[in-house]
Amino acid sequence: MRSSLYLAASYLIASCLITGAAGLSPVGAQEQTFKKAVADDIFSDHPSMDRNAVVMPDEDAQPVTPFFSERPIGDASLAQREDGSWILTGTTLRTGTRHGVELWTSPDRQTWKNWGPAKIEGEGIVPGDVSERYLAPSLTVAGPALYIAFSDKTGCARIAGGMAAAPGGAFAASPCLVDGASDVSLFVDDDGTGYLLWGGGSIARLNEDFSALAEAPRVLKPDQALFAEHSPVGKDWPVRTHIGKTGAAMIRDGDRYILAASEVTGRLRTATDDLFLAEAPTPYGPFTMRMLAVPHGGGGSLLKLAGGALAATYNPRCEDGFAMFCEQVGLVPLERAPDGRLRQSASVLTEDSAVAGRRPLVTSETMRDPSVTLGGDGYYYLVGTLDGYGYHRPNGGVKLWRSADLETWEEVGFIFEWQDMGYDFGGNIAELWAPEIKWVEGDKTFYLAFSVMERGVGGKTWLYRSTSGKAEGPYVNTSGSYFVEGIDGFPFEDEDGLYFLWGGGSIGRLNAKRDGFDGAVRKLVDLDGDAVGYEGNGLIRVDGIYFLTGAEWHGPLRTHGTYDMMYGTSTSLFGPYSQRRLGAPHGGHGTAFRDRDGQFWYTMFGNDPTAPWRMHFGLVPIDIGDPTSIGVPRLGDARH
Repeated sequence: MRSSLYLAASYLIASCLITGAAGLSPVGAQEQTFKKAVADDIFSDHPSMDRNAVVMPDEDAQPVTPFFSERPIGDASLAQREDGSWILTGTTLRTGTRHGVELWTSPDRQTWKNWGPAKIEGEGIVPGDVSERYLAPSLTVAGPALYIAFSDKTGCARIAGGMAAAPGGAFAASPCLVDGASDVSLFVDDDGTGYLLWGGGSIARLNEDFSALAEAPRVLKPDQALFAEHSPVGKDWPVRTHIGKTGAAMIRDGDRYILAASEVTGRLRTATDDLFLAEAPTPYGPFTMRMLAVPHGGGGSLLKLAGGALAATYNPRCEDGFAMFCEQVGLVPLERAPDGRLRQSASVLTEDSAVAGRRPLVTSETMRDPSVTLGGDGYYYLVGTLDGYGYHRPNGGVKLWRSADLETWEEVGFIFEWQDMGYDFGGNIAELWAPEIKWVEGDKTFYLAFSVMERGVGGKTWLYRSTSGKAEGPYVNTSGSYFVEGIDGFPFEDEDGLYFLWGGGSIGRLNAKRDGFDGAVRKLVDLDGDAVGYEGNGLIRVDGIYFLTGAEWHGPLRTHGTYDMMYGTSTSLFGPYSQRRLGAPHGGHGTAFRDRDGQFWYTMFGNDPTAPWRMHFGLVPIDIGDPTSIGVPRLGDARH
């Protein structure tokens, strides 16, 4: 599993592309105490934020490992026979020859016997045919019977029945059930009723011997009544239209029918191959909103194991750069969250990233947008957005924590409580967001920037300075009112003075009084003219190279997307910066800083459903190497 982040410095020198890199090591953590997060009003009845979060891993969680790697395989389907042994099939890949429907069996999921191509007999099929590769076959064990559902070479969905105890025996195939079908599977209910599923959620009941459809097909999707009050917006529309796009499969758990389907969502700015689940009281629905159950799970199968436990196969495509492995098969146990939905067990890690197995450091209350600075006194100081989505005026303010070692954090108390802001909010609701604390060596004091989102008006940012030179203040407003319109202020000290960065990349040099700008305000962009992040920008300088960071959502916005740290690099503060690339997955809106020993770190809080923790402060170490080295891996490529 990846244990390091890499930041590569890319800039043009004498027409040559030069790259540098960064790596990181584990950091200590405390056990998380869960606290219900404040709901986002816009998505209060929407499958997003904490209601759709995957589970935080246990302290001793282990990466999912492949139990089958004999041959590259996709669309894996695993079934357990009555005697507890296993049978496996899937789409065999990159073998040079075609293998029909291959079958493997194992008593323990460790050693496997290859039975070769299944001896399927039926109209248009030659028994043991190896002239065709039947894509995405699936297995269903119903008592002593073993069924293979598949699409034949003409695209017809068919079911072949045989004996589970005799995988090398004959399988009798049905006539064509549905034309033009893919990802075919069979669900057999407790009463023996069979249902054919295909695509991302098409279903039809079968007749008694599974030789024909007994009804017209229908498409399964979430109950539309769930969206009556809060319709999805923007990139969130997939949650309304389907459960997944491929690999539909169904099992029954008590009185609930569980529908699984896969979709490549584009989380993490890559082709993430994820497994989604929804549940209903009948095979036809009404189904719950879809939930992301196994990140990077791929198009596999659901199983009800001996004893009743539920699990899903793990079989992602190689296009998913954050999967633990690809074209091999693993098994992920499922568990039920307190609200009843299914998700991967806390005992297993399914993402191969440098942040996937990390832990939060402050769990006494929720925190977003964390900022850490090393003070002149040798202590580290932390602030962040509190009370869920920010304290509402006149309550709370900016609270400070202190640490000597970056592991144990002591709460100091409030250092700002809405006083002397020089602005009349009238009767508007105002929320305090994204405080940023910075020790400025040239001024021998701390600066505090924070934003206030005023309902119906927009966001503004204030800049305060400590009059004592201490992180606890007292602080005074540098300008008498708000400093800039926009949010996410970030003071940055360079060799020639103090700068102020905010919004999606606006920057200006502060004057000597720190109450305004000395010269023009500029916009930092990459070589394409794009902002490196739409919010949460920050800056560090390493060996003459500027690293500009920013936050961006990737994939379906808040439902299943990721809030990631992007970055670009430049030899000039004002750029242009290299084309933005993914820095810290799930690390959107954090702060990079250097510790006493010269090690760089990045703060993160977990803002998306697949982050390893949710709305708590944590640290990701970054080791920035030689900026003149060439061909260094991108962030996240180093491994244990």
